[in-house]
Amino acid sequence: MKKFAVIGNPISHSLSPSIHGIFAETLGLDIQYDAVEVEIQDFEEKLNSLFSQGYIGLNVTLPLKEKAFSVAKKHTETCSAARSANTLWKEGGVLCADSTDGAGLMEDLISKDLKVKGSNIVVLGAGGSSKAILPSLLKAEPKEVIIVNRTISKAKNLAEIYNNDKVKVSHGSLIDEVPFEIDGLINTTSAGLLGQELIYPKNLFHFNPWSYDLSYGEKTTEFNELAIKNNISRVHDGLGMLFRQAALSLKIWTGLKPNAEEAMKIFRI
Repeated sequence: MKKFAVIGNPISHSLSPSIHGIFAETLGLDIQYDAVEVEIQDFEEKLNSLFSQGYIGLNVTLPLKEKAFSVAKKHTETCSAARSANTLWKEGGVLCADSTDGAGLMEDLISKDLKVKGSNIVVLGAGGSSKAILPSLLKAEPKEVIIVNRTISKAKNLAEIYNNDKVKVSHGSLIDEVPFEIDGLINTTSAGLLGQELIYPKNLFHFNPWSYDLSYGEKTTEFNELAIKNNISRVHDGLGMLFRQAALSLKIWTGLKPNAEEAMKIFRI
């Protein structure tokens, strides 16, 4: 039996054990996948303990992704660009890290026929979730990406990091209008989940863009409810991204990639 786990805090709500249970069933794998609560101050000690107990792969969720990146000795190119990690494993005793969040998002956008290449995209939020998806998003060659955030300095910092010759990356505030016709929206903030007021540019929904909220739940997310009220016709949450990034993690650990679409159908039964 191969042992895996997801670590974070809080972690009891995580769907990862259920998702990987479905993956194991569909692939015929014998695995154990646990959810383990880890405090950030105990991260390295707990990490060493889990690997010594025979765990061979770990998923990392909030608020530990940047810590995971910092302690890993070997990073994939995507992980280095994202400056955060959600997947850990060891090779020859060396702690390795990858970030499958961005690739999972892009796979889900493609599956939903949401165009990125040549499009004007607004990314709401400039925290860890934004950093995790930006490298993969920019690799898909949108025309322009603007990062808007409550704290403008954080948005400006990310824009300066990721701006490049192929894609213009700019920044803005939540109260200023976006200076272009918007094709797509990606919400990376947790304002709705935390019960905070959703503040957004006045023209955010004027162009009927597609809307994607990285959050998910049994009910429609607060951000997507807002999009629907503003007559946005293509509205999606992050459940598909969750399944697809998980499938990519399992492929790293086992060489086998489960069918995320099939797994989602089983999950919904």
